[in-house]
Amino acid sequence: GFAKHAKEQFIRLQTAYDAGDRKALAEVMTPEMVDEILRELDSGTRRGPTRIETLAAEVFEVETQGDQHWASVRFTGTLREGDGAPVAFDEVWNLTKPADGSSGWLLAGIQQLA
Repeated sequence: GFAKHAKEQFIRLQTAYDAGDRKALAEVMTPEMVDEILRELDSGTRRGPTRIETLAAEVFEVETQGDQHWASVRFTGTLREGDGAPVAFDEVWNLTKPADGSSGWLLAGIQQLA
């Protein structure tokens, strides 16, 4: 179930990023990650809409540290930006959630593997 939810969040975040929807991004990211993404959006480097052609998610680490749950999800697949050719991607998303359940999972970082 977690991998399915992670894939849905990946698609939702990509859609919000393409639309420049700051509110939607802020709802599912840590403040630090929001700041980084907003700087990227403000830089003016816009691209065409992203079409996710294939997407796989593998949950490979879940742990609790203090008052936070952490999960790492590896996403692989192909996407197409604007009219460009399909591009393969391989990245790990680090997600965090307060152990007290006061919020849902928030994106805390992305590591590009390929």
